[in-house]
Amino acid sequence: MKKENNNEFAMKPVEREICIEGFHSIYYFEFDKDFSHPPQKNDFWELMYVDSGEVYAITNGVGTMLSQGQIIFNRPMEQHAHISNKRVPNNMLVITFTAHGSAMEFFEKKIFTLDKTQKTLLSLFMKEAEIALGKLPDEYSNKNPLDFSHAPFGSLQLLECYLTEFLLILKRSNERIAVHPLRHGDGKAPDSPMIEMITEYLKDCVRSDLSLGELCARFYIGKSRLCKMFRDHVGKSPMEYFTDLKMAEAKKLLRQGEFSVGRIADLLGFSSIHNFSRAFKKAVGFSPSEYRSQVIRKGKDENI
Repeated sequence: MKKENNNEFAMKPVEREICIEGFHSIYYFEFDKDFSHPPQKNDFWELMYVDSGEVYAITNGVGTMLSQGQIIFNRPMEQHAHISNKRVPNNMLVITFTAHGSAMEFFEKKIFTLDKTQKTLLSLFMKEAEIALGKLPDEYSNKNPLDFSHAPFGSLQLLECYLTEFLLILKRSNERIAVHPLRHGDGKAPDSPMIEMITEYLKDCVRSDLSLGELCARFYIGKSRLCKMFRDHVGKSPMEYFTDLKMAEAKKLLRQGEFSVGRIADLLGFSSIHNFSRAFKKAVGFSPSEYRSQVIRKGKDENI
């Protein structure tokens, strides 16, 4: 009698390279150009996908700009914040989840630009989430637990499958475009997007009274680091740069001749006409009144 072969059709156990245990939140935000939230830490993974516009992502005090079609991950207990670029509104998908597996280390400190397949997988996730939840939460202040009580059969498991497939395909393709600049190296490139964003913000605020502390609070960055970034990239401190902007605006207003010197001081956020006149003379070499007189006398409008 032939001996039975117990190895026939032996089961091959599935090795779970990535294991998603559950979801904490699923948001689809439509933010205006001025949105920001303070730095936060969570004890789970978070991914943020920019569906449209641009979003400035700050991780552990260092940031980078993400454009449409890009995604970034934050590992558990990693401090992070998101800021709109003050130029265009943006839409973003945010998913927070608990996951295990050594493969998750691959997603740390990286930015990815999604291809068509990866976008399709993320779209399938979003559609199933909408079916399961009725409507994706869209308010940042909404911290309520996800309600799957009316979800169709298998929705939560499908979400787990879609996200797992998305992560596996993303890792397999290895089509990363950049490394998230969390390192404080000698290169200047990682800080360039932040400098650009802050200088644009200062231009928008040229007619307001803005302190260094307020600027740091707006972009969640320390004073010493911000000053070093400006010295490296601009050659002067943030407030020196801001003063230069104010003086250029003051010269323009003085040439227009529409406002008095006192009114211009008010418009530019100076506490008094004396402080404005002193700052102007230090920067230009003339008092505001002398500058206006020189313009009128010489008939010039820009080169004094």
